[in-house]
Amino acid sequence: MPYFLVPARGCPYWSSQETDAGVAPVWPGPVLYSGSPHGQYGGAGTATDASALLTAHAGLRLAEEYGAHAVVYSGLSAEQAGRLTTAGRHQGAARVLNLATDVAHVRDLAPDQGLDRWWADTPAGHRRDARRQWRRATEAGLTLNPLTGTRMLPHVPEFTALAVGTAERHGTALYGPDMVERLAQVPGAVLLAARHQGHLVGGMYGFLHDRCLYLWASGIDYRHPLGRLAYTWLMTEAPRWALDQGARRIDAGRANCQAKKRLGYRPQVLRTVIHLPTDAATTADALTTLSHRLGDQALRHHPDLPW
Repeated sequence: MPYFLVPARGCPYWSSQETDAGVAPVWPGPVLYSGSPHGQYGGAGTATDASALLTAHAGLRLAEEYGAHAVVYSGLSAEQAGRLTTAGRHQGAARVLNLATDVAHVRDLAPDQGLDRWWADTPAGHRRDARRQWRRATEAGLTLNPLTGTRMLPHVPEFTALAVGTAERHGTALYGPDMVERLAQVPGAVLLAARHQGHLVGGMYGFLHDRCLYLWASGIDYRHPLGRLAYTWLMTEAPRWALDQGARRIDAGRANCQAKKRLGYRPQVLRTVIHLPTDAATTADALTTLSHRLGDQALRHHPDLPW
């Protein structure tokens, strides 16, 4: 079970949450994160009640040893979060918070699904425009170049520059070439590169795991004439590629809620469980406010979301 001791403002993922919520930095000092501080999914060590107890015990012990102000388990399903909430209380955390903090967007893929079926399952109000953008980009010569594993390494600097620029447009610098290079070694890693006459117009970095393609980072060259079409084009080509690999679901990740809703993705709430070693009321209040702010934003796009 991995844990990372990170300075108060040292976690890119959590900083993006604070930026999105429009709140001041929450943590007064270093924090222990379970799972990657760059990732949005968790769940390791939560398969059973017994494993969750061991996970909570290890985290709280490490927090005491290293002076961490909290142990954070992010990107959890409701079931995983429930186990860690109970485990944290059993293991003596002074406070345990189980908060909705994020929304992932998913679509199921039928085994015999082709592009016609994909369009048919896209909401009618936006289907025509999405098809038009995809067709225009395809007819203009945009092509997909899937790069798996270490084959992507020569292209990492070019893609990372686009991903950094795209993230900064949304207010938070999330990525770096060192991170992307290391993640190329993860089984199932793929860079779906959209090229026009050899030029990288855009790309989506993802991971194929357990018959699901998780789209983790994207980057678009908005200076290129096809840049404004590239995102929708890639959001069509990614499931086509995933189907060819035998995938049965595509998870398009967080952010861009409205665009993903238009493309037929359904929202899935992700929760964060936080074990506070001390009764830090100010921190707990700040965390609750962050969750409420993020919920207000999510509910504008998905009014029926069980936040």
